[in-house]
This record gives sequence, structure tokens and C-alpha cells, in this order.
Amino acid sequence: MVAMTGKLMIVAIGAALVSVVPSPADAQARRVVSTRQDVAVARAGEVPALGTVSATLGWDQRMEVSLRESEFVMTRTYTPATREVELTISGEGELPLVLRFGGADGFSASRGTRVVKGTSTPGAIRALLAGRAVAAARRHIGNYERRLISRAPATRPDDPHAYGFLLTGALLASLDGDPTAVGRARDIIKGRLTQRMKAARAEFRNCVTEYERYLLQIDTDRTQCLDAANGRDSWYGRAADRLGCEIEFMAGAMAGEGQFAGCTALGALI
Repeated sequence: MVAMTGKLMIVAIGAALVSVVPSPADAQARRVVSTRQDVAVARAGEVPALGTVSATLGWDQRMEVSLRESEFVMTRTYTPATREVELTISGEGELPLVLRFGGADGFSASRGTRVVKGTSTPGAIRALLAGRAVAAARRHIGNYERRLISRAPATRPDDPHAYGFLLTGALLASLDGDPTAVGRARDIIKGRLTQRMKAARAEFRNCVTEYERYLLQIDTDRTQCLDAANGRDSWYGRAADRLGCEIEFMAGAMAGEGQFAGCTALGALI
């Protein structure tokens, strides 16, 4: 097992496939056929109150996770080689919103030819968030967040993938000017990490444990980053730096999900 504390390490997908191959019946039920040559595993699973989540894992461990609803399609990709995260939200009749962060090029937001780089112009970023698909995606994930708060459902082995969408909704709200959104999502996740994940099958428990440890580590990093940002003399500088901390935390969370996906060979999607 590869620990996920500190710098995330890339493990070979072949090892993951050997160590956590789902049972034949389960694999038959949930495996998705993919014709892409770069895809090692493709699966789909139903997350209560969130919807059907489909995912692929490449031979190079590039992870792609999608949530498709009638009004939007949200796709998240994580590429271990560059540590870049790409988030795309698309809808009928609209140009897709594309957010990129975590890699060497830093944060960018784009729709078609309109591109904003960095976090120093929050108004320009908010303008790119307008549109029916993004609004529908935020509403859908907001409903999922409220369900987690009000009903506190039991933890599930696919929670790391669901948390990825919860944090995505929080990031969108943060980019739209809500400075507490990522903190709220973080509190929900951290509270659920205190529960024992009894639903996890035995072969996934080490994967879950390492994912949880990694999230707690990057949560500490986020706190230190926010403390430093709050120490800035300029209010404008503080706001930009705080947003940068949330983006960095989101990138780390996606890296953790990518490691979890490689460890389980996407077998947690049930």
C-alpha cells in the first residue's frame, strides 16, 4: 500500500488491478464497456441523492469522473503526471465552462475564447460562471449537501468520489464570492471521516484509510494557508490568497481521489 501523506506518489495501475479486482458478479454488474485504448477500467455506480456516477481510469492512472443529469454534465479529470485537475460543466446550447488548476500553469477559467488566468480578477471569473448548466449543477450539488447535513446518511465505500462533487460545488460557490463554501463542505467531510466506514468491503479498507489520512493532512495545509492569507495587510490581497488556498485544497482533494481510484481500480463504485 502506498501512503498518501506528503507528496502524493503514483503507483502502477497493474498493481491496483491485481490487488483489488472486484468479484466476477460485481464486475459484471457495474463494469462499463469502453473502446478507448487509453482506458484500463471503466465503471459506473449510483450515489444516493447525487445520481449515476461514471468513471474511467487510464493505464497512466489518469482519472475521469462524470455526473450526468438532464440539465448538465459535470466531468472531473485528474492527471497524476502533471497533477492538473480539469473540471468541465456543459449543457445543451451553451459553451462549456472549463476550470483548470493544480498543474504548472496554475488556475484558469474559460468559456470558448474567453479565458481568465489566476484569481486576481474575481469579477471576470464570476462572469464565466453564468449560464443554465452551471446553475443547475450548483443547485443539484447544493441539494446533495443539504441531504448530508440533515439526514447524515451512513458512510459508503464510494464516498471519496461523492466528496469530489461536493467539493466541486463548493469551489464553484467560492469562485462566485462565497468565502465559506469550501469550509462548509470540508466540515461535512471531516465529520463523516470520524465514522467507521463499515460499508467498505474488506479489500478496500486500506484504500479508504489512506484516503482519509491524506485528506486530514491537506486539511491541515489548508488551515495554515488560510492563516497566512488572513495575515495580509491588503483586503484585496487576502481575498485572492484565500481563494488560492481553496483552489489548492481542491487540487489536493482531487489528487487524493485519484489515488483512491487507482487503489480500488474504481471498485468502490457500486
